Amino acid sequence: MNENGKKLYEKVKRNVEVSQEEGTLEKQFGNFWKFACTIKTRQHDLKYLYEDSSREFVDQNRENLVKMRVDFVDHMESYVEQCIEIMRKKNFIVYYAKTNEEAQKIFMQELGDAKIIYKSKSTEAKDIGIIDVLKKNEIKIKETDLGDVLVQLFEYKLPSFQVGPGAHFTEEEIANKIKEIYGIELEPKAQAIVDYFRNTYRNELLNDVKISLTSANAISAEDGTIVLGENEGNISLITRATEKHIVVCGITKIVPTIFDAILVTKLQSRINNVSFNYISLISGPSNTSDIQGTSVQGMYGAKEVVVILVDDWRTKAARENLIYQDFLKCIGCKSCIYPCTASRAFGNIYASKYGLGATAIIRDYIHNGIEAAVNDGLFLCTGCENCYHWCPVSINCSEILKDMKKEATEKGLAPPHLEQYKEKIFKDKNPFL
Repeated sequence: MNENGKKLYEKVKRNVEVSQEEGTLEKQFGNFWKFACTIKTRQHDLKYLYEDSSREFVDQNRENLVKMRVDFVDHMESYVEQCIEIMRKKNFIVYYAKTNEEAQKIFMQELGDAKIIYKSKSTEAKDIGIIDVLKKNEIKIKETDLGDVLVQLFEYKLPSFQVGPGAHFTEEEIANKIKEIYGIELEPKAQAIVDYFRNTYRNELLNDVKISLTSANAISAEDGTIVLGENEGNISLITRATEKHIVVCGITKIVPTIFDAILVTKLQSRINNVSFNYISLISGPSNTSDIQGTSVQGMYGAKEVVVILVDDWRTKAARENLIYQDFLKCIGCKSCIYPCTASRAFGNIYASKYGLGATAIIRDYIHNGIEAAVNDGLFLCTGCENCYHWCPVSINCSEILKDMKKEATEKGLAPPHLEQYKEKIFKDKNPFL
Protein backbone atom coordinates (compact mmCIF):
# COMPACT_ATOMS: atom_id res chain seq x y z
CA MET A 1 0.00 0.00 0.00
CA ASN A 2 1.43 3.37 -1.00
CA GLU A 3 1.06 6.66 0.90
CA ASN A 4 -2.09 7.69 -0.98
CA GLY A 5 -3.56 4.29 -0.23
CA LYS A 6 -2.87 4.71 3.49
CA LYS A 7 -4.47 8.18 3.52
CA LEU A 8 -7.56 6.95 1.67
CA TYR A 9 -7.85 3.92 3.95
CA GLU A 10 -7.70 6.08 7.08
CA LYS A 11 -10.26 8.49 5.63
CA VAL A 12 -12.73 5.74 4.73
CA LYS A 13 -12.14 4.09 8.13
CA ARG A 14 -12.92 7.38 9.85
CA ASN A 15 -16.05 7.82 7.72
CA VAL A 16 -17.24 4.37 8.81
CA GLU A 17 -16.62 5.29 12.45
CA VAL A 18 -18.56 8.55 12.05
CA SER A 19 -21.46 6.66 10.48
CA GLN A 20 -21.75 4.64 13.72
CA GLU A 21 -21.56 7.62 16.09
CA GLU A 22 -24.86 8.65 17.67
CA GLY A 23 -25.94 12.18 16.79
CA THR A 24 -24.01 12.49 13.53
CA LEU A 25 -25.79 13.27 10.27
CA GLU A 26 -24.26 10.14 8.79
CA LYS A 27 -25.69 7.97 11.57
CA GLN A 28 -29.12 9.60 11.26
CA PHE A 29 -29.19 8.99 7.53
CA GLY A 30 -27.93 5.43 7.95
CA ASN A 31 -30.75 4.58 10.37
CA PHE A 32 -33.33 5.99 7.97
CA TRP A 33 -31.78 4.27 4.96
CA LYS A 34 -31.71 0.78 6.51
CA PHE A 35 -35.42 1.08 7.22
CA ALA A 36 -36.20 2.53 3.76
CA CYS A 37 -34.30 -0.23 1.94
CA THR A 38 -36.00 -2.97 3.95
CA ILE A 39 -39.43 -1.57 3.17
CA LYS A 40 -38.67 -1.06 -0.53
CA THR A 41 -37.32 -4.55 -1.18
CA ARG A 42 -40.17 -6.26 0.67
CA GLN A 43 -43.00 -4.12 -0.65
CA HIS A 44 -42.94 -5.33 -4.24
CA ASP A 45 -46.37 -4.26 -5.36
CA LEU A 46 -48.79 -1.41 -5.84
CA LYS A 47 -51.74 -3.75 -6.15
CA TYR A 48 -54.22 -1.12 -5.10
CA LEU A 49 -53.38 0.56 -8.42
CA TYR A 50 -52.35 -2.29 -10.72
CA GLU A 51 -53.27 -5.90 -11.36
CA ASP A 52 -49.62 -7.00 -11.37
CA SER A 53 -46.99 -6.35 -8.71
CA SER A 54 -44.13 -3.96 -9.40
CA ARG A 55 -41.71 -6.86 -9.51
CA GLU A 56 -43.94 -8.78 -11.91
CA PHE A 57 -44.07 -5.71 -14.15
CA VAL A 58 -40.27 -5.50 -14.17
CA ASP A 59 -39.82 -9.21 -14.85
CA GLN A 60 -42.40 -9.20 -17.66
CA ASN A 61 -40.54 -6.40 -19.44
CA ARG A 62 -36.94 -7.29 -18.56
CA GLU A 63 -36.13 -9.20 -21.75
CA ASN A 64 -37.43 -6.42 -24.00
CA LEU A 65 -35.64 -3.77 -21.94
CA VAL A 66 -32.30 -5.57 -22.04
CA LYS A 67 -32.64 -6.16 -25.79
CA MET A 68 -33.54 -2.51 -26.36
CA ARG A 69 -30.61 -1.18 -24.32
CA VAL A 70 -28.11 -3.55 -25.95
CA ASP A 71 -29.40 -2.48 -29.37
CA PHE A 72 -28.91 1.16 -28.44
CA VAL A 73 -25.36 0.63 -27.19
CA ASP A 74 -24.45 -1.37 -30.32
CA HIS A 75 -25.82 1.36 -32.61
CA MET A 76 -25.35 4.39 -30.38
CA GLU A 77 -23.98 6.81 -32.94
CA SER A 78 -26.70 6.15 -35.52
CA TYR A 79 -29.45 6.58 -32.90
CA VAL A 80 -27.91 9.86 -31.74
CA GLU A 81 -27.72 11.12 -35.32
CA GLN A 82 -31.33 10.10 -35.97
CA CYS A 83 -32.53 11.79 -32.79
CA ILE A 84 -30.73 15.07 -33.45
CA GLU A 85 -31.97 15.24 -37.05
CA ILE A 86 -35.64 14.80 -36.15
CA MET A 87 -35.45 17.15 -33.16
CA ARG A 88 -34.10 19.96 -35.31
CA LYS A 89 -36.91 19.42 -37.80
CA LYS A 90 -39.35 19.88 -34.91
CA ASN A 91 -37.85 23.25 -33.90
CA PHE A 92 -35.80 22.10 -30.94
CA ILE A 93 -32.47 23.89 -30.60
CA VAL A 94 -30.09 20.92 -30.37
CA TYR A 95 -26.41 20.74 -29.50
CA TYR A 96 -24.22 17.66 -29.45
CA ALA A 97 -21.38 18.20 -26.97
CA LYS A 98 -18.47 15.80 -27.25
CA THR A 99 -17.19 16.64 -23.76
CA ASN A 100 -18.62 17.88 -20.47
CA GLU A 101 -16.56 21.06 -20.81
CA GLU A 102 -18.12 21.77 -24.21
CA ALA A 103 -21.58 21.15 -22.76
CA GLN A 104 -20.89 23.56 -19.89
CA LYS A 105 -19.79 26.27 -22.31
CA ILE A 106 -22.90 25.81 -24.48
CA PHE A 107 -25.11 25.87 -21.40
CA MET A 108 -23.67 29.16 -20.14
CA GLN A 109 -24.11 30.70 -23.61
CA GLU A 110 -27.76 29.68 -23.61
CA LEU A 111 -28.18 30.98 -20.07
CA GLY A 112 -27.01 34.40 -21.24
CA ASP A 113 -27.36 37.20 -18.68
CA ALA A 114 -29.78 35.28 -16.47
CA LYS A 115 -28.82 35.16 -12.81
CA ILE A 116 -31.42 32.66 -11.67
CA ILE A 117 -32.51 29.27 -12.96
CA TYR A 118 -35.30 26.93 -11.85
CA LYS A 119 -34.51 23.24 -12.03
CA SER A 120 -35.62 19.69 -11.42
CA LYS A 121 -33.93 16.30 -11.96
CA SER A 122 -30.23 16.94 -11.29
CA THR A 123 -28.31 13.64 -11.57
CA GLU A 124 -27.44 14.18 -15.23
CA ALA A 125 -26.69 17.86 -14.62
CA LYS A 126 -24.30 16.83 -11.83
CA ASP A 127 -22.65 14.22 -14.05
CA ILE A 128 -22.07 16.80 -16.77
CA GLY A 129 -20.84 19.43 -14.29
CA ILE A 130 -23.64 21.94 -14.86
CA ILE A 131 -24.40 22.38 -11.15
CA ASP A 132 -20.75 23.15 -10.37
CA VAL A 133 -20.59 25.69 -13.21
CA LEU A 134 -23.75 27.42 -11.99
CA LYS A 135 -22.32 27.72 -8.48
CA LYS A 136 -18.96 28.91 -9.80
CA ASN A 137 -20.68 31.67 -11.78
CA GLU A 138 -22.89 32.58 -8.80
CA ILE A 139 -26.10 31.74 -10.62
CA LYS A 140 -28.94 31.28 -8.13
CA ILE A 141 -30.34 27.76 -8.35
CA LYS A 142 -34.01 27.44 -7.43
CA GLU A 143 -34.91 23.84 -6.69
CA THR A 144 -38.53 22.93 -7.41
CA ASP A 145 -38.85 19.28 -6.37
CA LEU A 146 -39.86 19.35 -2.69
CA GLY A 147 -37.11 16.93 -1.68
CA ASP A 148 -34.47 19.12 -3.31
CA VAL A 149 -36.09 22.24 -1.81
CA LEU A 150 -35.67 20.68 1.64
CA VAL A 151 -32.05 19.68 0.97
CA GLN A 152 -31.39 23.29 -0.05
CA LEU A 153 -33.28 24.62 3.00
CA PHE A 154 -31.21 22.49 5.39
CA GLU A 155 -27.98 23.19 3.44
CA TYR A 156 -27.45 19.42 3.52
CA LYS A 157 -24.06 18.66 1.95
CA LEU A 158 -23.91 14.88 2.30
CA PRO A 159 -25.02 12.56 -0.52
CA SER A 160 -28.71 11.69 -0.49
CA PHE A 161 -31.04 9.41 -2.41
CA GLN A 162 -31.55 10.83 -5.88
CA VAL A 163 -35.21 9.79 -6.16
CA GLY A 164 -36.23 11.14 -2.72
CA PRO A 165 -33.42 13.49 -1.66
CA GLY A 166 -35.25 14.94 1.35
CA ALA A 167 -37.05 11.82 2.53
CA HIS A 168 -34.81 11.42 5.59
CA PHE A 169 -35.89 14.70 7.19
CA THR A 170 -38.60 14.27 9.83
CA GLU A 171 -41.78 16.35 9.95
CA GLU A 172 -40.59 17.96 13.19
CA GLU A 173 -37.20 18.86 11.70
CA ILE A 174 -38.82 20.44 8.65
CA ALA A 175 -41.34 22.43 10.69
CA ASN A 176 -38.58 23.69 12.98
CA LYS A 177 -36.38 24.67 10.03
CA ILE A 178 -39.24 26.61 8.39
CA LYS A 179 -39.80 28.46 11.66
CA GLU A 180 -36.06 29.17 11.94
CA ILE A 181 -35.67 30.43 8.37
CA TYR A 182 -39.06 32.04 7.64
CA GLY A 183 -40.50 32.70 11.09
CA ILE A 184 -43.61 30.67 10.25
CA GLU A 185 -44.96 28.19 12.79
CA LEU A 186 -46.46 25.06 11.22
CA GLU A 187 -48.00 21.91 12.58
CA PRO A 188 -45.34 19.21 12.10
CA LYS A 189 -47.45 17.26 9.64
CA ALA A 190 -46.72 16.42 6.01
CA GLN A 191 -49.96 18.04 4.77
CA ALA A 192 -49.24 21.31 6.59
CA ILE A 193 -45.71 21.43 5.16
CA VAL A 194 -46.94 20.72 1.62
CA ASP A 195 -49.67 23.36 1.98
CA TYR A 196 -47.06 25.90 3.07
CA PHE A 197 -44.90 25.40 -0.01
CA ARG A 198 -47.93 25.30 -2.32
CA ASN A 199 -49.21 28.60 -0.96
CA THR A 200 -45.83 30.37 -0.90
CA TYR A 201 -43.92 28.91 -3.86
CA ARG A 202 -46.44 27.84 -6.48
CA ASN A 203 -47.26 31.40 -7.55
CA GLU A 204 -43.56 32.02 -8.21
CA LEU A 205 -43.32 28.93 -10.38
CA LEU A 206 -46.34 30.01 -12.38
CA ASN A 207 -45.20 33.57 -12.98
CA ASP A 208 -41.48 34.16 -12.47
CA VAL A 209 -39.69 31.35 -14.33
CA LYS A 210 -37.69 32.66 -17.28
CA ILE A 211 -35.25 29.76 -17.76
CA SER A 212 -35.70 26.22 -16.50
CA LEU A 213 -33.37 23.22 -16.42
CA THR A 214 -34.28 19.54 -16.48
CA SER A 215 -32.80 16.28 -17.63
CA ALA A 216 -35.05 13.65 -19.21
CA ASN A 217 -36.32 10.24 -18.20
CA ALA A 218 -35.92 9.18 -21.82
CA ILE A 219 -35.78 10.64 -25.35
CA SER A 220 -37.21 8.88 -28.38
CA ALA A 221 -34.86 8.65 -31.35
CA GLU A 222 -37.68 8.01 -33.83
CA ASP A 223 -39.54 11.28 -33.21
CA GLY A 224 -37.40 13.33 -30.81
CA THR A 225 -39.96 13.36 -28.02
CA ILE A 226 -38.63 14.10 -24.52
CA VAL A 227 -40.38 12.13 -21.77
CA LEU A 228 -40.45 13.47 -18.21
CA GLY A 229 -42.18 11.75 -15.30
CA GLU A 230 -43.09 13.34 -11.96
CA ASN A 231 -45.54 13.36 -9.07
CA GLU A 232 -45.60 16.95 -7.86
CA GLY A 233 -46.39 18.92 -11.02
CA ASN A 234 -43.30 21.11 -10.64
CA ILE A 235 -41.75 19.86 -13.88
CA SER A 236 -44.99 20.49 -15.76
CA LEU A 237 -44.96 24.07 -14.46
CA ILE A 238 -41.33 24.98 -15.09
CA THR A 239 -41.21 23.43 -18.57
CA ARG A 240 -44.31 25.31 -19.70
CA ALA A 241 -44.51 28.55 -17.71
CA THR A 242 -41.08 29.63 -18.93
CA GLU A 243 -39.45 31.47 -21.78
CA LYS A 244 -36.71 28.89 -22.30
CA HIS A 245 -36.52 25.25 -21.23
CA ILE A 246 -33.03 23.72 -21.30
CA VAL A 247 -32.67 19.94 -21.28
CA VAL A 248 -29.19 18.59 -20.47
CA CYS A 249 -28.50 14.86 -20.51
CA GLY A 250 -26.13 12.16 -21.64
CA ILE A 251 -26.82 10.48 -24.98
CA THR A 252 -27.68 7.26 -23.13
CA LYS A 253 -31.06 8.79 -22.30
CA ILE A 254 -31.95 8.14 -25.95
CA VAL A 255 -34.02 5.04 -26.72
CA PRO A 256 -35.12 3.77 -30.15
CA THR A 257 -38.88 4.49 -30.09
CA ILE A 258 -41.51 6.53 -28.27
CA PHE A 259 -42.94 3.29 -26.89
CA ASP A 260 -39.51 2.44 -25.45
CA ALA A 261 -39.33 5.90 -23.87
CA ILE A 262 -42.71 5.52 -22.20
CA LEU A 263 -41.88 1.99 -21.04
CA VAL A 264 -38.59 3.15 -19.49
CA THR A 265 -40.35 6.02 -17.71
CA LYS A 266 -43.14 3.76 -16.48
CA LEU A 267 -40.65 1.19 -15.26
CA GLN A 268 -38.69 3.85 -13.37
CA SER A 269 -41.85 4.58 -11.40
CA ARG A 270 -42.95 0.98 -10.87
CA ILE A 271 -39.60 -0.37 -9.67
CA ASN A 272 -39.40 2.47 -7.14
CA ASN A 273 -42.97 1.69 -5.97
CA VAL A 274 -44.26 5.14 -6.90
CA SER A 275 -46.71 6.02 -9.62
CA PHE A 276 -45.94 9.08 -11.74
CA ASN A 277 -49.06 11.26 -11.65
CA TYR A 278 -47.76 13.24 -14.61
CA ILE A 279 -45.85 12.03 -17.66
CA SER A 280 -45.01 14.86 -20.05
CA LEU A 281 -44.24 14.26 -23.71
CA ILE A 282 -42.41 17.30 -25.09
CA SER A 283 -42.10 17.30 -28.87
CA GLY A 284 -40.97 20.89 -29.40
CA PRO A 285 -41.54 24.46 -28.21
CA SER A 286 -45.01 25.90 -27.77
CA ASN A 287 -46.62 26.96 -31.05
CA THR A 288 -49.92 27.79 -32.70
CA SER A 289 -51.21 27.74 -36.29
CA ASP A 290 -54.58 29.29 -35.49
CA ILE A 291 -53.96 32.48 -37.47
CA GLN A 292 -54.62 31.47 -41.07
CA GLY A 293 -52.47 28.35 -40.64
CA THR A 294 -49.27 30.31 -40.00
CA SER A 295 -47.08 28.41 -37.53
CA VAL A 296 -45.80 30.71 -34.79
CA GLN A 297 -43.65 29.54 -31.87
CA GLY A 298 -44.20 30.63 -28.29
CA MET A 299 -47.91 30.79 -27.53
CA TYR A 300 -48.43 29.98 -23.84
CA GLY A 301 -45.63 27.51 -23.22
CA ALA A 302 -41.88 27.70 -23.71
CA LYS A 303 -40.72 29.79 -26.66
CA GLU A 304 -37.51 27.76 -26.90
CA VAL A 305 -36.63 24.20 -25.96
CA VAL A 306 -32.86 23.79 -25.97
CA VAL A 307 -31.45 20.27 -25.84
CA ILE A 308 -27.80 19.65 -24.99
CA LEU A 309 -26.91 16.00 -25.63
CA VAL A 310 -23.57 15.01 -24.13
CA ASP A 311 -21.18 12.23 -25.10
CA ASP A 312 -18.04 12.77 -22.98
CA TRP A 313 -17.18 9.15 -21.93
CA ARG A 314 -20.04 7.23 -23.52
CA THR A 315 -19.04 6.35 -27.10
CA LYS A 316 -15.46 5.78 -25.93
CA ALA A 317 -16.71 3.23 -23.38
CA ALA A 318 -18.57 1.37 -26.12
CA ARG A 319 -15.80 1.50 -28.74
CA GLU A 320 -12.96 0.54 -26.41
CA ASN A 321 -14.93 -1.94 -24.29
CA LEU A 322 -13.98 -0.11 -21.09
CA ILE A 323 -14.69 -1.75 -17.75
CA TYR A 324 -17.84 0.34 -17.29
CA GLN A 325 -19.25 -0.33 -20.78
CA ASP A 326 -22.20 -2.23 -19.27
CA PHE A 327 -23.13 0.96 -17.38
CA LEU A 328 -24.21 2.43 -20.73
CA LYS A 329 -27.38 0.31 -20.47
CA CYS A 330 -28.43 2.06 -17.24
CA ILE A 331 -31.90 3.65 -17.36
CA GLY A 332 -31.32 5.73 -14.23
CA CYS A 333 -34.00 4.18 -12.03
CA LYS A 334 -31.62 4.25 -9.00
CA SER A 335 -33.35 1.19 -7.53
CA CYS A 336 -30.18 -0.95 -7.40
CA ILE A 337 -29.34 0.91 -4.21
CA TYR A 338 -32.18 -0.72 -2.23
CA PRO A 339 -30.85 -4.32 -2.10
CA CYS A 340 -27.18 -3.25 -1.93
CA THR A 341 -25.57 -4.66 1.23
CA ALA A 342 -22.95 -1.91 1.37
CA SER A 343 -25.53 0.83 0.95
CA ARG A 344 -27.67 -0.63 3.72
CA ALA A 345 -24.70 -0.96 6.04
CA PHE A 346 -23.00 2.36 5.37
CA GLY A 347 -25.73 4.72 4.09
CA ASN A 348 -24.40 7.91 2.57
CA ILE A 349 -20.71 7.20 3.10
CA TYR A 350 -20.94 4.48 0.42
CA ALA A 351 -21.62 7.23 -2.08
CA SER A 352 -20.19 10.12 -4.07
CA LYS A 353 -21.25 13.65 -4.93
CA TYR A 354 -23.40 12.06 -7.65
CA GLY A 355 -25.57 10.24 -5.10
CA LEU A 356 -25.77 6.95 -3.23
CA GLY A 357 -24.38 3.54 -4.04
CA ALA A 358 -22.45 1.79 -6.78
CA THR A 359 -23.74 3.81 -9.74
CA ALA A 360 -22.65 7.06 -8.09
CA ILE A 361 -19.22 5.61 -7.34
CA ILE A 362 -18.88 4.44 -10.95
CA ARG A 363 -19.71 7.96 -12.13
CA ASP A 364 -17.05 9.40 -9.83
CA TYR A 365 -14.52 6.88 -11.16
CA ILE A 366 -15.33 7.84 -14.75
CA HIS A 367 -14.83 11.55 -14.10
CA ASN A 368 -12.24 11.65 -11.32
CA GLY A 369 -10.34 8.36 -11.38
CA ILE A 370 -9.65 5.41 -9.12
CA GLU A 371 -8.59 7.40 -6.03
CA ALA A 372 -11.96 9.15 -6.01
CA ALA A 373 -13.73 5.77 -6.15
CA VAL A 374 -11.64 4.38 -3.27
CA ASN A 375 -12.43 7.52 -1.27
CA ASP A 376 -16.14 6.91 -1.93
CA GLY A 377 -15.94 3.48 -0.27
CA LEU A 378 -15.22 1.26 -3.28
CA PHE A 379 -13.86 -1.53 -1.08
CA LEU A 380 -17.01 -1.54 1.06
CA CYS A 381 -18.76 -3.36 -1.80
CA THR A 382 -19.12 -7.04 -0.84
CA GLY A 383 -19.58 -8.31 -4.40
CA CYS A 384 -22.92 -9.89 -3.45
CA GLU A 385 -24.46 -9.09 -6.88
CA ASN A 386 -27.84 -8.14 -5.39
CA CYS A 387 -27.72 -5.12 -7.71
CA TYR A 388 -27.41 -7.40 -10.75
CA HIS A 389 -30.39 -9.57 -9.81
CA TRP A 390 -32.52 -6.51 -9.00
CA CYS A 391 -31.61 -4.36 -12.02
CA PRO A 392 -34.34 -4.18 -14.70
CA VAL A 393 -31.72 -4.15 -17.48
CA SER A 394 -29.36 -6.66 -15.81
CA ILE A 395 -26.33 -4.45 -15.19
CA ASN A 396 -23.80 -6.10 -12.89
CA CYS A 397 -22.41 -3.15 -10.95
CA SER A 398 -20.49 -5.45 -8.63
CA GLU A 399 -18.56 -6.82 -11.63
CA ILE A 400 -17.65 -3.27 -12.69
CA LEU A 401 -16.56 -2.49 -9.12
CA LYS A 402 -14.52 -5.71 -9.04
CA ASP A 403 -12.50 -4.46 -12.03
CA MET A 404 -12.12 -1.10 -10.31
CA LYS A 405 -10.85 -2.85 -7.16
CA LYS A 406 -8.32 -4.71 -9.27
CA GLU A 407 -7.06 -1.40 -10.68
CA ALA A 408 -6.92 0.09 -7.19
CA THR A 409 -4.96 -2.90 -5.90
CA GLU A 410 -2.46 -2.65 -8.76
CA LYS A 411 -1.93 1.03 -7.87
CA GLY A 412 -1.31 0.32 -4.19
CA LEU A 413 -4.67 1.61 -2.98
CA ALA A 414 -6.13 -1.58 -1.51
CA PRO A 415 -6.87 -1.64 2.26
CA PRO A 416 -4.10 -3.29 4.34
CA HIS A 417 -6.21 -6.34 5.23
CA LEU A 418 -6.65 -7.15 1.55
CA GLU A 419 -2.93 -6.70 1.00
CA GLN A 420 -2.31 -9.23 3.80
CA TYR A 421 -4.73 -11.68 2.19
CA LYS A 422 -3.00 -11.28 -1.16
CA GLU A 423 0.44 -11.85 0.31
CA LYS A 424 -0.81 -14.91 2.21
CA ILE A 425 -2.31 -16.39 -0.95
CA PHE A 426 0.91 -15.93 -2.91
CA LYS A 427 3.03 -17.28 -0.08
CA ASP A 428 0.97 -20.14 1.37
CA LYS A 429 -1.65 -20.74 -1.35
CA ASN A 430 -4.54 -19.92 1.01
CA PRO A 431 -6.04 -16.66 2.31
CA PHE A 432 -6.45 -17.61 5.97
CA LEU A 433 -4.30 -15.61 8.33
